[in-house]
Amino acid sequence: MSMLKIKVLQFKLPGITIPLAVAAEPEQFIGDLSDPDQTPCWADVWPAARALAKYIWSGPALKGVSVLELGAGVGLPGVVCGLKGATVAFSDFQPLALELCRHNAVLNQLQQYRLLLQDWRSFSLRERFKLVLASDIAYEPRLLPHLKSVLLQTVQKGGSIYLTHDHRPVTFAFIEEVMATGLFAEERHRIPVTVDDPLRPHYQIDLHILKCVGHGDNPGPGSSKE
Repeated sequence: MSMLKIKVLQFKLPGITIPLAVAAEPEQFIGDLSDPDQTPCWADVWPAARALAKYIWSGPALKGVSVLELGAGVGLPGVVCGLKGATVAFSDFQPLALELCRHNAVLNQLQQYRLLLQDWRSFSLRERFKLVLASDIAYEPRLLPHLKSVLLQTVQKGGSIYLTHDHRPVTFAFIEEVMATGLFAEERHRIPVTVDDPLRPHYQIDLHILKCVGHGDNPGPGSSKE
């Protein structure tokens, strides 16, 4: 892997241990602290991704299901989908994140996956998926109109969006805006997660399942389609 030094974690789920490559030295990728694009959130696995992976592993069958993971980072939820037989597209705007996704797909012997270099602000993918994964990515206000547009143009009618976050007020508000389109039915869960961090080992992660019950035209950033 070019300039990216990695370390491999072991992520345990019932009946399986998943090897997971993350950046060994994420601090080397920190740029201008005033620019969120230069914060290496992609370099590690976060509690919301752990919670989503946990839910997916114990959830419905995914054999042959088309899955898109947005803001994939290291790709843990997508990897779990792949282990359950899904066809997975890992998407991120950061090439190094896609390196980690590729590494993790190979480590876990995924058979059907691809890597998509896509920025929500110039999203060019014209394809819909049965399941869209959004793990703790709805928090940067300037990007939320673009994320909303991407979600609406990538989920199939009858498909679902799984969105997790660490009880963020901005994300709850974003969900309300997406629901206001009238295109989704919502189901909510709280998922407990424990991590190896003495300062904050326990989390209660919010999971929103948005089932797409209708389709409008792609509304574009900042607008809504009834």
